[in-house]
Amino acid sequence: MTAPAQQPQAGIGAWSGNRTAPFRNGSWGVRATDRRIVAAWAVDLLVVLVPVIAVAASATKGSGSIGAGIFVGITVWLLFPWFYGFCCAGGNTLGTLLAGTRLVKLRDGSAPGFWRNGWLMFLRTVLFPLMPLNAVLNSINGVGSETERKHHVSIDKAETKALHQGRS
Repeated sequence: MTAPAQQPQAGIGAWSGNRTAPFRNGSWGVRATDRRIVAAWAVDLLVVLVPVIAVAASATKGSGSIGAGIFVGITVWLLFPWFYGFCCAGGNTLGTLLAGTRLVKLRDGSAPGFWRNGWLMFLRTVLFPLMPLNAVLNSINGVGSETERKHHVSIDKAETKALHQGRS
């Protein structure tokens, strides 16, 4: 008689019920709650949109053309997230600092690099607002709703620190 096959444990990137899970290198972390993740993303989106709207309004007033304001606003919206991301070292943005989370690599729990910070902020503030469209297209194509993170995850800084102190 053979022993029943043991189910592999979901990694920290899997949005399963268990928030405490290993990174790919075997170290452990605690995934942030959805509420904290949404709060961090909302603050970051606000940090990007406030200057975009201000610059667009200023360009509209200065040129007297709504079209010029919209063009400048879209241009700033596409560029400013990169700048903001480059200024956010160690996976810490204003949103993650306020929410108590940190963006880390799934590979080993370390912070994303300089260029990756810019990309991740662009992803959060420009591409993320397009997610409802993506969800509709996925449902039309019959794609399931289970999400598996491939490169990065938001961890709860305090709970991950407590987990590491408890394992020491």
